[in-house]
Amino acid sequence: MGLDDMLKQQIRDRAPELKQKLVAEFSEVTQKDMDEASDDPDDIVDRVQKKTGQPRDQVEQRVTKVMQRS
Repeated sequence: MGLDDMLKQQIRDRAPELKQKLVAEFSEVTQKDMDEASDDPDDIVDRVQKKTGQPRDQVEQRVTKVMQRS
């Protein structure tokens, strides 16, 4: 699947807000994890994936849903 370019730009533009929401969305992810992540969408997804152990496509789907809710 992967994140499309438009969504990636939205993530970059709203990274601080999104990172806070991802801490709430994924119980395994801490604020420190998100503080250490750059605003690059792939870096954010990679960090969430490492912490949760979920497949990348599942993490991307949940990140997309979080973005759509906000």
